Amino acid sequence: MTMERVGRAMSWSFVARVAAFAVGLAANIIIIPALGKHDYGLYSEIRTILQFVLVIVMLGVDVAILKFAPMLRVNGGGEGFARTFRRLVLLQVGVWLCVLAVSRFGGNLVSVFFRDPSGRFGFYLEIAVVCFIFELMVLLLNNFFQSWYETKRLAAVAVAGNALYVVLIAVTMRLRLGVSAVILSAAAMNFLIIALLVPRARGLFRSASAAGAAPGVREVLKFSLPFVVTGLLGQIVWRQSEVLFLGHFAGAETAGFFRLAYVQPQMLLEFVPLTVWPIVMAGTSELYSKDVSSLARSIHVYFKLIFLLVVPVAAMGFAFSRPLVPLLYGAEMLPAALLTQLFFVVFSYSFLYTPMSMAFYVMGKSWVNMLIFFSLAIIEVGLDLALIPTYGMWGALASVSFVLLMAVVMFHLAMRRVRPDLKTPVGFIVRCSLAAVPTAALSFVTSRWSSPAILAATIPAGIVLLVLGFRVMRVIGPEEKELIRKLPIPARERLLAIF
Repeated sequence: MTMERVGRAMSWSFVARVAAFAVGLAANIIIIPALGKHDYGLYSEIRTILQFVLVIVMLGVDVAILKFAPMLRVNGGGEGFARTFRRLVLLQVGVWLCVLAVSRFGGNLVSVFFRDPSGRFGFYLEIAVVCFIFELMVLLLNNFFQSWYETKRLAAVAVAGNALYVVLIAVTMRLRLGVSAVILSAAAMNFLIIALLVPRARGLFRSASAAGAAPGVREVLKFSLPFVVTGLLGQIVWRQSEVLFLGHFAGAETAGFFRLAYVQPQMLLEFVPLTVWPIVMAGTSELYSKDVSSLARSIHVYFKLIFLLVVPVAAMGFAFSRPLVPLLYGAEMLPAALLTQLFFVVFSYSFLYTPMSMAFYVMGKSWVNMLIFFSLAIIEVGLDLALIPTYGMWGALASVSFVLLMAVVMFHLAMRRVRPDLKTPVGFIVRCSLAAVPTAALSFVTSRWSSPAILAATIPAGIVLLVLGFRVMRVIGPEEKELIRKLPIPARERLLAIF
């Protein structure tokens, strides 16, 4: 029953993710040429800083919701949980006010660090931190609704909010209102989403049985606070923290090139996996609370799910991203093209550790994640400082590539000591990768001939080669077909008929 609910929830989460992805892509196509490479670089630096701020202010409560809300449905305790949740939000607001004060009085120092002689960086940063509280609340509500499998309403609200965002971006960028307008447009979107979701969130709290023990603030924070450390370390290891070093050593323009090259492959590869992660986390936690032995099966299925989704996107991205970057974002962004192509390879193998990381969270061993990420962060910062001042973007690429490879090794070694029954389906992943090689090889064509007409012909050819590769390598067997039937994608049966 739980897995059926997870499957239905995934479908609506997919709708919300499609809306956010489409709007994000459309917005970037508008924003990047309108801002120009320098102001887009400033915006990139601000967004990177905000990712660190998000981890600090969140206090790990977003992950705690995925952990404790499913237990609320099973054990009751609605009134107590609502009281705990309100106190946690107030605590987060207090942390946000402290960060706001730092941005108000320390903005000039940050401008000096990023060598911004105009002084605009500090002003933009202050506006971003003020508006940040809306983004925080949206993320909390998003995880709360996903933990209740209330994704249909979430999808409808996301579509409305994203529609408002893209309209505001189109208008403000046409008027050349700059970085501030981008930040304020996102704040307007988040405010609308909050206004539409809060009434239903109150209803869900009231629908839970009032009887039963609920976790208190201390219990939740005991679980969640390690995620602050893990999250900060994850920003260094998994997100584009190199933007900050590039902004300091190489300037805003180089930082912008790197962020574009980093974010676009990551956004495409995470598109569906990130959609289903909170729901898989909630469903796996619920199953684990009933049967500890179920974790091995859940992780095995999660591995297959991830690579069924990631490998085709990585192959298509590697084949076509290099000519598409200047076509979509303007010739000014050409320095990001080759880097974008290479990041499709780097991020595809990084997913080899994602299920193991989730398993540690489900088992309540978040400290393992923290220790691993701490080690990786030290390595990455050291490599960044050694390579970026001399080699710029390419030094940053080398640093990210090595550290993500180390993450795969370290997570698997750690899991072998804790739960040796959790296995990686190596044969399946190898077959997936080999099946995608012919599509990826089209990059030899697109690197020499990159006109829109050539791309219009080779992109369908890449899809055909993927289908043939998957059939020849027999990637889609009975188990995989059953898994695809549960995916939140349209025309599943037609897709399966092809294989």
